[in-house]
Amino acid sequence: MKAQTVVQLIAVVLLLAIGLECYADDAAMCLKNGLKAYREADFDGAVSELQKAVQLGLDDRAEMIQARLHLGFAYIGRGEKAAAEIEFAKAIKLDPTLNLDSKLHSTKIITTFNKMREHLVDSLTVISVPGGAEVYLDSAGISAGVTPLKLGSILIGEHTLRIVKEYFKPGVVNIRVEKGKNNRVQVQLDQAEVELQITSQPSEAAVYVADETEPHGITPVSLKAFLGQELAVKLAKEEFINKELKIKLTEAGVVVSGAKGVIPLESGVGVVHVELAPAPPPGSLRITSDPTGAAVRLDGVELGNTPLTIARVTPGIRKLQIGMPGFTSVTEIVEVVGAGETAVDIALGGRLNILSIPTSAQVFIDAEYAGMTPFRTGRIPAGSHQLRLAKEKHKDEFSAAIVEKGQEKEINIRLLPVKGSIAVSSEPTGAAVYLDGESKGNTPLFIYGVMVGRHSLKLAKSGYENREKQITVEELKVLWQFMKLKTN
Repeated sequence: MKAQTVVQLIAVVLLLAIGLECYADDAAMCLKNGLKAYREADFDGAVSELQKAVQLGLDDRAEMIQARLHLGFAYIGRGEKAAAEIEFAKAIKLDPTLNLDSKLHSTKIITTFNKMREHLVDSLTVISVPGGAEVYLDSAGISAGVTPLKLGSILIGEHTLRIVKEYFKPGVVNIRVEKGKNNRVQVQLDQAEVELQITSQPSEAAVYVADETEPHGITPVSLKAFLGQELAVKLAKEEFINKELKIKLTEAGVVVSGAKGVIPLESGVGVVHVELAPAPPPGSLRITSDPTGAAVRLDGVELGNTPLTIARVTPGIRKLQIGMPGFTSVTEIVEVVGAGETAVDIALGGRLNILSIPTSAQVFIDAEYAGMTPFRTGRIPAGSHQLRLAKEKHKDEFSAAIVEKGQEKEINIRLLPVKGSIAVSSEPTGAAVYLDGESKGNTPLFIYGVMVGRHSLKLAKSGYENREKQITVEELKVLWQFMKLKTN
């Protein structure tokens, strides 16, 4: 039962296809008959046949325009101007650029046709920035022209314009064309990125762009560029000589420094092929640093920590980067020699040699205890550091020290003692005053600039017993001392 149904459906489809083909053939025959009738001034016959051709459907657009025009001609011949205007309007809508030759048609036909055309079409000016772009109107697959462009015959109403230019993103704009207005549109085109594919022989070469420290990718690799943009590109592969080139995207194609001619785009892609030459016998690179343990990068590739020896390094100019936390990275351009070892020693930061008067002062660097003077630091980061020196019975001293990469700087700091005063009196007066065994004078006596802390104070006078005691002097204070002496 199902098989029978399928057969019936196939038969129906075949009959429809045959019927449509017949209709098409009939429409073409009716058009031919209608045109013949019109030439023979049989306007009624022409109208009848041409109407049948239109109703049956003409697949070819040019044939449909021809049918509509001759229907209008025949209606004019029958004195039916309104009907002629309708057919002329339909023909113009199919092709707004239609014009009739006044030498081939009557004044009445020309006048009626031009009236409808004047009513239905106007002009449109299309400008693009930059110029020289192709203009496509509505769904037409054929360019209407290149900007700046004036379309003299465009139907009144809504339209879609597509503006296309190589190396730019297509611009699409909707516009309404109005009768008697200055119909004008300007489209700003944005640059489009164009793919540049970099290939190499041998493949798997690292590709660096501009000043990148890490590879952009490994060949084959794709880059992006705008029109007029120039890219500085370097290809590197161990045991091959580095290749540096400049690639520029122009309207004519891709221009490569040192190469002849211009590389045309293929399907919107510029393919740049680079041949790498074998390098001389490889060398080795030995890197040491102070302090040790610094990370090593060669041409942007991290290889380990110092001290480090890298074997089989391609000779030539190489970019070496050394860095570790807390220190500013150091970049060195080194030339690796073939069949030999190239040694590089890099000092990260600098040193300080800190001296003080008096010695044995505590040293603090950036608020961290470092040691006692005289003190020589290890490698510390380059830049400004805050120093503080502290010693008992002395004022703390602060200083800023600028450390320079690879340099040792000597810092001399004098610590000022912290002092107080002593006022000494006695009964009787005139007693000799000794401070820490040193004669200072006779009472009453004021002693300035005494170091803070513990001291021995002794008074002596002939005929009286010596008097001695321990005292404590405080910063910026006066210690008052009175002693009554006993007779012998």
